Amino acid sequence: MENINSNKLLVLKEYIYEKDYEDIKQLENLCYEKDNVNVKLELDFRRYFNRKEREVIENINEFLYYIDNVLAGYISISCFGGNIAEVTGLVHPEYRRKGIFKKLCGLALDECRKRDFSKILLLTDDKSASGKEFVKSTGAEYDFSEHGMKLKEIPDIESNKIIVLRKALNSDAEEIARQNTIYFGDSRSELIFPEEEEKNGMTTYLAEREGKVVGKLKIEINEASAFISGVGILPEYRSRGYGKEALKEALRIIKEKGINEAALDVAAGNKNALKLYKGCGFEEEDVMNYYEVK
Repeated sequence: MENINSNKLLVLKEYIYEKDYEDIKQLENLCYEKDNVNVKLELDFRRYFNRKEREVIENINEFLYYIDNVLAGYISISCFGGNIAEVTGLVHPEYRRKGIFKKLCGLALDECRKRDFSKILLLTDDKSASGKEFVKSTGAEYDFSEHGMKLKEIPDIESNKIIVLRKALNSDAEEIARQNTIYFGDSRSELIFPEEEEKNGMTTYLAEREGKVVGKLKIEINEASAFISGVGILPEYRSRGYGKEALKEALRIIKEKGINEAALDVAAGNKNALKLYKGCGFEEEDVMNYYEVK
């Protein structure tokens, strides 16, 4: 924690806590009302990963800048696998063009380089002219885009007899890693253990057909919505409708938990996945651009 001067405070943390969550959420809502653009903060996900306060911070992931006790700027570092860092954030409308975001981004990028990520990505909504302008100023180069999709009302779905979703166990960690490599080129060295992830609100399911594993997906349940990620069907089982049946089964599970809204992201160039999700009722909400820092 660093005092800038009497009324400015820079807070560096490994994880966010409830008060941080509330401050950031308020800032996010304020910026959305002002700009009508989305920022991929993953706040509910980040809140699940809070930890007991420690005297020594292992890694800095959260950068909060306060002016007169108001959160004026925020940037975070996320890593969802593959040793790739995603950096995103926002600044209070009343405190823009004062160098706050530049300062926070510089600190975040220094932290990423210190941790030797294989790739560093800056994120911005495709509709954000100021976001694109800032990214351009850093010299980062366009890498890819994702469509954010949402199903606002999950219909009633009967359990199908084609695909069964089985909760993954820690003993399935190597199979999950193998599939991540096939689908996403994610050759991470560290295994992710699904039973540990489930403690933090994320459940990985293996998709099975007659007892054989044909794919997988992950469901993250938040307060009133669910996020589906890591969806994939093994190459030898594609073009049989298994992807659609696995997704329908995931929606049925979410609905059973009393959640009526679901969201997911899909790469802009993945036309087959876009067609699949639209066929299940998902609609495009936004486009997020990713830029690689060189």
